[in-house]
Amino acid sequence: MIGFDTSVFPTLNFRSREEFWGLVDRLRAFFDRYCKGHPAIEEKAVMLKTAFDRLDPFIQSYTAEVCPYCGTVCCAMRHGVPEFADIVGFLAMGLDVPLYDLSRDMGGACQFMGKAGCSLRRIERPYRCTWYFCDPLLKQIEIGPVSHYRRFIRDVEGLAAARGGLMAVFYGIWSEKAGDRP
Repeated sequence: MIGFDTSVFPTLNFRSREEFWGLVDRLRAFFDRYCKGHPAIEEKAVMLKTAFDRLDPFIQSYTAEVCPYCGTVCCAMRHGVPEFADIVGFLAMGLDVPLYDLSRDMGGACQFMGKAGCSLRRIERPYRCTWYFCDPLLKQIEIGPVSHYRRFIRDVEGLAAARGGLMAVFYGIWSEKAGDRP
């Protein structure tokens, strides 16, 4: 399994701060009750963290070359907010959920975008922030050494597989506890 269909999970409502953070709190409580200390969750969380750690230096090296010269910043707020599966990943890896300012214009620049790029570590970002590659960035990766490109593809697939594995295990628990889930 490379990925997991995360559309089976609820959609987070970014238009309502109370609904968004309420669902995050309920998910956190569910996770604490049923997933913390679960051997399969912990194993998959380590695999996910390892996949992020493996891919991050590669992406950082290329974004450092391309992004400072880009005229169009693609890091919009609407892309920088998490989905339900991102929250599951954060909780599984023992991370705090970043404090999203949901009052910001979703069409504007991401709240975490600074002069030196994203202020969040890659592992703290929504998944889409890691797997989205604009055309200039992809071109730069493609014209680089073939071995780098192969490694990039392998690492992106590894990240997708690690996340998919974690979501599959979580979904099994979530489905089993249907009457008690957020």
